[in-house]
This record gives sequence, structure tokens and C-alpha cells, in this order.
Amino acid sequence: MGSQRNLVGTRKFSWHTSPERPLFMKTHLLAAALATLALPTASYAAADVTINFATTTAIPGSNDFQGSLAALGLTRYASTGASLFLNGPATIMFEFLGSESGFNDTFSTSGGLTQTENSSYTNFFSAPLVIGAQSFSFGSLAGLLNFSSSGGIPATVGDNGFGIFLDPSLMSGSPVTTFYFGYDDEFTNQDDDYDDFVVRATVLSAVPEPSTWAMMFGGFALLGLSLRRRQTRQTAFS
Repeated sequence: MGSQRNLVGTRKFSWHTSPERPLFMKTHLLAAALATLALPTASYAAADVTINFATTTAIPGSNDFQGSLAALGLTRYASTGASLFLNGPATIMFEFLGSESGFNDTFSTSGGLTQTENSSYTNFFSAPLVIGAQSFSFGSLAGLLNFSSSGGIPATVGDNGFGIFLDPSLMSGSPVTTFYFGYDDEFTNQDDDYDDFVVRATVLSAVPEPSTWAMMFGGFALLGLSLRRRQTRQTAFS
């Protein structure tokens, strides 16, 4: 019995002091850290934009890009009172598709993206010109997407000079991940053709919510702690 007790005691002592224990702990801590880092994939905010409007109008023949827009299924537009609502933090990319204007018109965003056209006619529908991408928070895009002109009036979402091109089957309140809009820069007697500056916007990705960031940082901290403990244990047994 005495030899058995000594044997058990020796095994217990060996478990608490042997280099195998830090390896066992490190394996479990690392597994926990990786599990934590895997969680955020299901915790992203919604990545789409809701278009709201009361009425729509057919895109007129005076719009120089009527055919190109129709090829995309866009034959109507909404303007005054319409809205674009981002349903969660996300990154949006903007592309310049074309313009037909006697003025120098500019598209800009609240984050500093800007594109100016200074020719009477340009068409990039076949090969869109990337303006850039910007991260936005949840809410209305009014005042965040803007047009201005050297001789016309400025406009943002909801203004008469800002037209949102629509598929005729799209219902107000529908979420989309790609949307098209144009500018009417006429200072007086707006022609409502919205071809003075045409933009395509694409929601690229959702931005992680605050709780997701917390989980990510927690996972990295746990991973760092496990590696630090391993180094400490190795030093103690060397």
C-alpha cells in the first residue's frame, strides 16, 4: 500500500511539475481563442440600403444614358422626397458612369471622396471609373452624398436635383446592395433628366458591430496570454 501511495503521489507531483502540463494548457487556451475569433462571422450588421419614395417618373428621352440605364433594368426615377437609408454600418464603393453637362459638376461624399467632370459628354457605362470607397454608419444618406456645380445648384438625397434610378418592379421600402443615381444641375427650369452626373453605388461589406470587435479583441488577448504562459513555463523548466 505504501508503494502504491508513493506511486500515486509521484504521478500527481509529476503532473503538476512536468513540461507536459503547460503544453496541455496551451492547447486548450489556443482552442478557446480560435473559437472566440470564429464567432464574429455571424455578428455583422446588415449590409444594404433601403430606397423609399412616394412616386416615380419614367426616365425621359432627353437623358443621354436612357438606353444604358434601360439595359440595367432602370427605366424610372424618384427624386424630391425620396430617401436612401443604410441599414447598418457598411462600406460603399462609388463609380462614375457618365455625364452630359455644360457645367463642371462634382460628386462628393461626407468622407472626402470627390470626382469632377469638366467635359460636355463622357460615357463610362462599359468601364466604370472608380471614385473610391467609404465607410458609413447606420442611417440616412441625405447630406452624405452630394452634387455641386460650377453653374448649377447643389443637391443631395431627397432634393429635386438628385434622382435615384429605379427598376419599375422595385417597391418603396425595398433593400438593395447596388443603386444608381444622377444629378440635374439646371439652375432654373430643371429638365429632370438626371444625366449631368451618373453614379453607381455598391455596398461592399458590412462593418463589424461593437460587440463583434469586443469578441475579436478578447480572442487576441486570450491567444497572447496562452503564448505568454507557454514561454514562462518553458523558462521555469529550462
